[in-house]
Amino acid sequence: MRMQEIAEAIKTLSSTDRYHLRELLKAQDEADKLEVFHQVLLSKGLVKEVKNPPVTHTINRQLIEVKGAPVSQTIIEERK
Repeated sequence: MRMQEIAEAIKTLSSTDRYHLRELLKAQDEADKLEVFHQVLLSKGLVKEVKNPPVTHTINRQLIEVKGAPVSQTIIEERK
């Protein structure tokens, strides 16, 4: 797809979709900058390797209803 075709396709997007596209491009730009930064650190010998942060999976937790006083109030009272 040529740049002109891409530009025309972008014009057909809704404002929400254009916003999301901008956010995706911004995130990709930041990722590219970070990759270049890591490569410079490696090439200058300032680091031996760049480790990726561990992947953490979010757990869907169900909220429970607490009867009586709010839990925060109970904690404050117990600390006194």
